[in-house]
Amino acid sequence: MTHVSTELHQFIERSAELMEEHGFPRMAGRVIGALLISIPPQLSHDELAELLQASKGSISMSTQLLMRLNLVERVTLPGQRRSYYRLRENLWHDFLTDIAQHVQRERTVVLQGLAVLKNEPVETKRRLIEMLVISDFMQEEWSGLLDRWETRRHELLEARIAELSSPAGKDKK
Repeated sequence: MTHVSTELHQFIERSAELMEEHGFPRMAGRVIGALLISIPPQLSHDELAELLQASKGSISMSTQLLMRLNLVERVTLPGQRRSYYRLRENLWHDFLTDIAQHVQRERTVVLQGLAVLKNEPVETKRRLIEMLVISDFMQEEWSGLLDRWETRRHELLEARIAELSSPAGKDKK
């Protein structure tokens, strides 16, 4: 893993920037970027440090954060002493489910806020009411979205794999 292409580094940096927009530290975003495209799909602590040209402490803090957030898991391989990190199985499905749960928790907080302001005029409650309305809408739409995803996931995945496996699809990479 001593030679790393410019394209690989650019991908990792773009991944880091994207994750940074979501509130992640840049190095955690780099770890995610590296794990998204690593072959094999897992990398050791030392491999991550070498690939990302980062200190072992920085890699350790990033992998610990990503494991706490349930995005990355530590795995061992048969016959190997060291641990490896990889993106969690079912990460994207669980990500969608987590958003739905977050919206439900948000709705609960809004209802508590409305209870605190129960004797206040409706104008005072407007911000909370708007938040409740968007939470209701998201909750209503999200369950249908999750159902449609589960119904179509395999079909969409197979279609994209077929497209990218064809000679024309390889040009799109």
